[in-house]
Amino acid sequence: MKQDKAFYNERMMAMVKAVALDMDGTLLDENHHVSEEVTELLKRWQSLGIRVFLATGRTALEAADVLPEGFTPDGIVGANGMVVMVVKGDETEGGASGRWQHALKLKEHAVDRDLVKDLLTNVQLAGIYYEIHPAEGKRFALAEDRSMLEAEVIFPEDTTVALHESKSRQEAVDTKISWVDELPDVPVVKIYFFSKSKEAVSRWKQLITELGKCYSFTTSSSSEHNVEIMADGVNKATGVEALLDYYHVTPQNLLAIGDANNDLPMLKLAGHPVVMKNGSEDLRRQFEQKTRYTHNENGVYDYLLGMEMRFK
Repeated sequence: MKQDKAFYNERMMAMVKAVALDMDGTLLDENHHVSEEVTELLKRWQSLGIRVFLATGRTALEAADVLPEGFTPDGIVGANGMVVMVVKGDETEGGASGRWQHALKLKEHAVDRDLVKDLLTNVQLAGIYYEIHPAEGKRFALAEDRSMLEAEVIFPEDTTVALHESKSRQEAVDTKISWVDELPDVPVVKIYFFSKSKEAVSRWKQLITELGKCYSFTTSSSSEHNVEIMADGVNKATGVEALLDYYHVTPQNLLAIGDANNDLPMLKLAGHPVVMKNGSEDLRRQFEQKTRYTHNENGVYDYLLGMEMRFK
């Protein structure tokens, strides 16, 4: 029996030595919940020596909010690559607020402060929902813009906004955003923009393109209703690469699963890229491997369990 297990471990590790998982639309269902089944499977894979990374548009703090107790990833790529952390020790004590206290920060980038100021001026004129995410602490927005943001999260019945995204925006306005009187002097890891109108987001992206003539930055979108701004040259792939280097794992031995276009760099990096059944048409067209089920049907668990069975 021990020989069988050792042989199974060897075969698995020859193919996959690290797993990078997107969160919203992939690991999380529409209620931002991680299933018990996938939690236990990931812990089992970690016991085999396979590293588990979370690569998310969420900040590290926001990732901690939704992770189940008893599960500690080996690394976090937060804010689409703006923060990269190696997780050390037991990061399950003290609830979400106690997570990452032992983490080793490999990388942290910040958005140009003058760019943040310019974006704030323009976003107020455009009437676009926004959230400013600092390196530490709660996301914030100006108190004078509160009514503008609140109006943007009242959704008509025929909305094209995905349920998990609409819930996230409503939760943010209700409890997650800190309303400030002026822009604090803190490092900003990303600025998130959203509108329930695709046309409004499209116009906003055009304005951002114009700002690109004056500033260097990277943009990322997880749906047609949002766009995020980060530091130049930063994405999920740059963050995952830093974790792979730290753990001495090659990209060829990386399994990555995602659903949205901001996962594209990470999927291109991985030797084993997988797209969720609920993934964007663009991703499903580019990659052969897909899950049988959506994020609401435990698609990640089903795919990884299927891999286990093939190696036993």
